Amino acid sequence: GSVVALVGALAMYFASGLGTFDMLALEGAGFSADFQTLWFPFVFFGFAVLGGIFPFHNWSPDGHVAAPTAVSMFHAGVLMKLGAFAALRVGIMLLPEGAKFWMPWIILLTVVNVVYGAFIAMVQSDFKYVIGFSSVSHMGLVAMGFATLNSDGMLGAGMQMFSHGVMTALFFAVVGMIYDQAHTREIPKLGGMRKVMPLVAPAFIIGGLVSMGMPGFSGFVAEFPIFMGVWQAQPWIAIVSAISIVVTAAYIIRIINRVFMGNVPAELDGHLHDVTILDKVALVFLCIIMIVVGVYPAIMTNMVQSGVDNILRLLGGG
Repeated sequence: GSVVALVGALAMYFASGLGTFDMLALEGAGFSADFQTLWFPFVFFGFAVLGGIFPFHNWSPDGHVAAPTAVSMFHAGVLMKLGAFAALRVGIMLLPEGAKFWMPWIILLTVVNVVYGAFIAMVQSDFKYVIGFSSVSHMGLVAMGFATLNSDGMLGAGMQMFSHGVMTALFFAVVGMIYDQAHTREIPKLGGMRKVMPLVAPAFIIGGLVSMGMPGFSGFVAEFPIFMGVWQAQPWIAIVSAISIVVTAAYIIRIINRVFMGNVPAELDGHLHDVTILDKVALVFLCIIMIVVGVYPAIMTNMVQSGVDNILRLLGGG
């Protein structure tokens, strides 16, 4: 992905004649519509690979599973957002005419991202793979918001990048805390964790409510504008993508039931204990962030909207 994006960046460098990679200068380079149409996919997809866009997404869940907990949290919370931001900042903002040409087609890929990712997450038996494919689905919503090229969609995409980053960091932290003691991530081999880790269970449930887009949490104030923007652009895509909300609820409830409810398996009984005070502080901190943004979204929406307005200006009003 980085090589493809570099090729696109070099094309802009030589075509501009400015002898610089300064993006503020390149915004005014006046690239022709044909040039933008040709090179936009190189730049956008080159960076979007890092954000887990379909069909270049398979590396992401595997990377999550192979990495230690802290790296998985950083990967989902920061690294994937850098890819999405670069696709926006370099692709859409420097090549707006190319974005207008390609986005009606790219939005079709994001539907697959959102729905396919949710279905694949639902059938996983490895706890970490569930969260990995959930990230693919939720990052699809970010790309979908970008692809609307309207104010609501892009506002929601910006909010979703933040919300998903915090939510997924929480999820991977929970997985890591359980794995450190149970030494397995296989969902059928787990159970009764709420009895051993009484704070971890409600923390995961709060993250699950964010993932489902429930009102009062950061997921709602991110996903609702995205679906509003998609409805304005192509209503049928909003309807199809809404399937992911139901599927997300299904796999979150499945995890809560299989991992946290019931009794501790006999082979784990006596080998588990509560998490440390530092673990609890981290979980509470992440939960508070998601609740505060959900209850009072203006602390973020005003900042995100100012950036969206600048993007729409480059797009000629969206």
